[in-house]
Amino acid sequence: MKSKLLFLFLCITAFASAKTTVIKGHINGKVPDNLRYSAPVNGVSGFDIYYTAKVDVKGNFEILTDTDEITFIDVFYNYQWAGNIMAEPGGQYNLTITERDGKVTHQITGTNAGLQKQYSELVPKYRINIMHDLGKEASKIESPAEFKAFFDDKLLADLNALRAAAPKATKTDYLLPLIHEREYFYATAMSIAINVKHGNVLYENAPPVADAFNTLWKNLYVKAAPDKTWVQKLPFGYWFLLNYEFFKTYEAVGFNSKKNMPNNNLTTQEKRTERLQYMPAQNAEYYLAVIQHYNVFEGQLQEYALDSYLDFKKFYPNSTYIKYLEPEMAPLISFFAKSSALPTGAAYVNNYAQVNTMDELLKQFAGKKLYIDVWATWCGPCRDEFKYKDTLYKLLAANNITVIYISVDDENRDEGWKKMIGHYGLQGHHIRTNKVFYDQLKKMYDGTGGIAIPWYMLVNTNGTIAALHAAPPSDMSKLEEQIKKLKD
Repeated sequence: MKSKLLFLFLCITAFASAKTTVIKGHINGKVPDNLRYSAPVNGVSGFDIYYTAKVDVKGNFEILTDTDEITFIDVFYNYQWAGNIMAEPGGQYNLTITERDGKVTHQITGTNAGLQKQYSELVPKYRINIMHDLGKEASKIESPAEFKAFFDDKLLADLNALRAAAPKATKTDYLLPLIHEREYFYATAMSIAINVKHGNVLYENAPPVADAFNTLWKNLYVKAAPDKTWVQKLPFGYWFLLNYEFFKTYEAVGFNSKKNMPNNNLTTQEKRTERLQYMPAQNAEYYLAVIQHYNVFEGQLQEYALDSYLDFKKFYPNSTYIKYLEPEMAPLISFFAKSSALPTGAAYVNNYAQVNTMDELLKQFAGKKLYIDVWATWCGPCRDEFKYKDTLYKLLAANNITVIYISVDDENRDEGWKKMIGHYGLQGHHIRTNKVFYDQLKKMYDGTGGIAIPWYMLVNTNGTIAALHAAPPSDMSKLEEQIKKLKD
């Protein structure tokens, strides 16, 4: 079964040597609402534009994609990463995904099984997460020599492992996409690490970054040149170029961390001009196109994204990326044509901007049983839960429970927050947190200062939290059981 495109029409550039790669799969466990995968868009990667594979009632699915070279395909079970395939042109693969108690694992077999297995061991989870984790880990290394060795050793070990796993008849040029992927992967992670060091100076009052690290940063982009067009073929090409932009902004101020403050007063055109000042011409249009995509990633609806896209179309009127971006932008354009009026049954919490704590919020609802939904306009899983709202409202009404939606959006997303309440028809009471309240919520979540959303709570009539981590609307049976335990 040919898969359907989630956001865009599937239109992959055809090459004379392109062959169809086939990935057949099976899901053990709960069949997901959607099974998504990444594949080349406009002949490039790094967009994280997802296609949807149809899963039948028995858990079987099939992915077909045409490619003329090794392509890196990531598969997602709902929002959880479920494996990557190092897909060869014409390759045949089998992907088994197992879901058990919310945990997702996978197994891949097929063409060049040994090489695929080795690559999967090198990339055991979503590579963007690995990249950022490596960057954070390495940012704590104080010795420049040890810092460099940290990445050099990992790169050398990966390349040796891939060469050893490749079939003996494999030509060197066949391995080039894999070699490039590993080299630029570690270059991006190293760049992230040095960027974190500078960020610590700016925001954590850490000591200035040693010149030796800045020299390493410069040399990194000599070896991993940002002007290669095949950067666009990398599954993280955007992240590589984004960190190159960060490097250039620090280089422009002599690597003085405290002089590299973001200018939030730039117009859309000025932001684009600044980016083009640093970005190699060969990759500039690609980079700006991916930015437009990320501005609306997972259905985000923000006004700056609309301004940015209109500017992109004006600057690149003949861009071949526009036909891919337009379907994503249509909901954005429609969204901001709507009114900010609240839907029937909705109201703002009194003086919500002055509410600094959960206790202050709960005092406004004294004597009421509450169901609290902590969310944000940029949170895809949060918005996914809204499709269960009608069933949720019936359950809450039957149990005399009031719903409160707490948005943790920044103040600059205020208009988008208000419009989204109406867009999804969210009844109940609404509040957008100020910084003080948001900081308290982070402490409440698990005591570590972190927070994951969507997050739900149940509150008794006496104002005590009965369930700090209540069930979501999508798990109605569990939520019903938790509601039965609420005290009147």
